[in-house]
Amino acid sequence: MNSNRLAFLDYFFILRPILFFPGWSTMLAGYFIVYNHSIFSPLIFSSEIGYFRIILLMLSYGMLMGSVFVLNQLCDVESDHQNKKLFFIAEGMISPRNALMEVVILACLSVGAGFFLAPAVGAAYILFFILAGLLYNYSPFRLKDRPWGSLAANALMGGLAFMIGWLAVQPLGTVIFLDIIPYLCFNTALYFFTTFPDIEGDRAAGKRTLTVIFGHRRIIVVSFTVYLAGAISALILNDAQAGFFYLLSLPLFVKTIRTGEIAASIRATKFGILFFALSVCLKWPVYFAVMVTGFFGTRIYFKHRFGMSYPNFLGK
Repeated sequence: MNSNRLAFLDYFFILRPILFFPGWSTMLAGYFIVYNHSIFSPLIFSSEIGYFRIILLMLSYGMLMGSVFVLNQLCDVESDHQNKKLFFIAEGMISPRNALMEVVILACLSVGAGFFLAPAVGAAYILFFILAGLLYNYSPFRLKDRPWGSLAANALMGGLAFMIGWLAVQPLGTVIFLDIIPYLCFNTALYFFTTFPDIEGDRAAGKRTLTVIFGHRRIIVVSFTVYLAGAISALILNDAQAGFFYLLSLPLFVKTIRTGEIAASIRATKFGILFFALSVCLKWPVYFAVMVTGFFGTRIYFKHRFGMSYPNFLGK
């Protein structure tokens, strides 16, 4: 079922706002880790949180992520059509010209807001757009089509997300390179799993992902190894915020490596992202309301616009 009454929202949902949450969670983890490492000290009533700063940070980083996601769709029309997803551009609902105009507007607004927040944040926004939007998608680099380049790019994207939050509240210092380790490992472990659902479409389109090359069972072992390294680093660094989502995700990772099932890896990814976000909610409960609104708002849109049950926590 396709409801044209909601077509005006296509220009918002082409940004893939449900995917803002992994980026927002990583950015907010960097923002809140500056205050202390205790997870049981919510800052909702604290004046030090800087509500204007954090709201502007979420809006501007959301616009930045959205612009990058649209660029990715502009460059992935063939494989998106093969994989039966991301149909806004692939199925002609939004023209490439209009989509590109949206990218330019959002990128400019986000970078401007970033420099307003702090010069380091604005610079990090530019680096993120260059990496995730241009180097990742366009020749001669096209990192997404290079198995190791895609891995490096996605790890760096997660690292930049954490740094953006961190730099919004304090100047760059060497301690950031320690603080970032558990989050970088967790996001990288989940990244491996995100390549599984598209394996058939990627193979048909000639894309060489690590999963296409090595097979999903070997990649599961690699992902679990990275996960364990991150869990150990969180323990050594006494990072309770990271320890929370590592502990909750452990049964899901164990089941994935035990069964080798793609469905189990997809559930590990979805719940891993949720547990990561919940660790941020314990510091800033307002974020939970944002998550619930985003989740159910997206479900309502896709249900009434396309008759789809998305997003969900099923293994598909």
